[in-house]
Amino acid sequence: MTFSASRFFAHSLLLSGLMGLAGCSVIWPAYETPAIDLPAAAPKPMSIDRLWWKAFADPVLDQLVDEALLNNLDLAKAAANIEEARANAGAARALLSPRLDGIAKIGATQRQLTIAITDSEINKTTATGAVGAAVSWEIDLWGRIRQMNDAALARLVASEHTRNATALSISSAVVDTYLQLRTLDAKLVMTRDASASLKYAANLEFRRWKAEAGTQLAYQQSLAEWSATEARIPSIQTAIAKTELALQLLVGRSPRLMAEHLPRGAQPQVPNTPREFDSALLLRRPDVASAEQMLIAAHADVNATKAERYPRLNLSLLAGLIASSSGLITGFPLFWDASAGLTGPIYDAGLVQSKTEGAEARREKAVAHYRYTVSVAFRDTYEAMVLRDASDSQVLSSEAEVATRKKSLALTQKSYDAGRSSKFEVLSESIKVLNAQLALADARQTQLTARSQYYKALGGGF
Repeated sequence: MTFSASRFFAHSLLLSGLMGLAGCSVIWPAYETPAIDLPAAAPKPMSIDRLWWKAFADPVLDQLVDEALLNNLDLAKAAANIEEARANAGAARALLSPRLDGIAKIGATQRQLTIAITDSEINKTTATGAVGAAVSWEIDLWGRIRQMNDAALARLVASEHTRNATALSISSAVVDTYLQLRTLDAKLVMTRDASASLKYAANLEFRRWKAEAGTQLAYQQSLAEWSATEARIPSIQTAIAKTELALQLLVGRSPRLMAEHLPRGAQPQVPNTPREFDSALLLRRPDVASAEQMLIAAHADVNATKAERYPRLNLSLLAGLIASSSGLITGFPLFWDASAGLTGPIYDAGLVQSKTEGAEARREKAVAHYRYTVSVAFRDTYEAMVLRDASDSQVLSSEAEVATRKKSLALTQKSYDAGRSSKFEVLSESIKVLNAQLALADARQTQLTARSQYYKALGGGF
């Protein structure tokens, strides 16, 4: 009894349909998010603007962040990782479809036996050629290929979240580095102003000493304080140069442009940040979302590995035309070969079991990593809130100290002018004012950085 190709495939599809129905009895465990003891949900959902750095109201800062998100090399690497993951997802998806290959074959045969050929064919070299197409298709009876596809898609989504996490880290680094640069600028201005005042005082004491209205000691004290203050300037200038170069690298400037000075904007404002946070918002943080997608992929990998224990059904069809120099074949006859194969493991020395155990171990590792990433997200948020409140208090205290030191300096100067205090006391109060101003600059930087870290801890709007 013979079968045509259409009848063969009809029987094959019927067979695969029946086996597919049988395979429906294998229901793979669905993914479930690990249970984590989280704080109570916020009264109303929170959201963060993805352009959160605009809350500092500095156009130059906005431009630098935009430039970094466009040119940073770490983001370029993250984008390449996304393309690689997308290609892997495409390869996994292709396994669900039939594969069509073109074939072309040419060969020569010499027969010396008289089996099923005429005497004229004995010891004669026969050339044969064939051209056609081959179709192969693995029927996904048990969902193995679908699980592989789910794992690849989860890894693609994870790579996109990783890129968002990289973008958040870069924008936060640009903001923090820019704030540090502005603080160093302020410190340089303060130190130069103090140095100019001390230099003027030293020159004044020199003239008083020469006019025998003052003493050499007062002059030497003034000169020493001016020299010590002047010596601070080069270190601040060096710190500014290093910070500028770090910022140039963050924004992706070319080596030729790195030597240029960066512009400065207005004094950054202190953003108003929420006093509470939403747990759901933290679970959407890019690094947390990426960790969960990797866990989803690991879960699908376990299912796909377990499915290797079941038989695989493969359908194939080979069809084409033959050309031959043999007298038994005339013209270009059509040939075809159709088959269905069902293969399943009988003995593999524990290979599938070992692969399953390895996949389960990787899933447990992914669970631990997800739990750890969630904990880090909440730790970052709590730390940012503590730093924000502490920095606000520190700024208020530093501002009060600066005001008090300036009043003390003014009173000491009056006492000196009246001859009741020494020049050393005036100089001492001047240095205390400078140190208080520098401490206030640091406190204001910490106050601004705390806001930046708070936005980053909440996920930066991703």
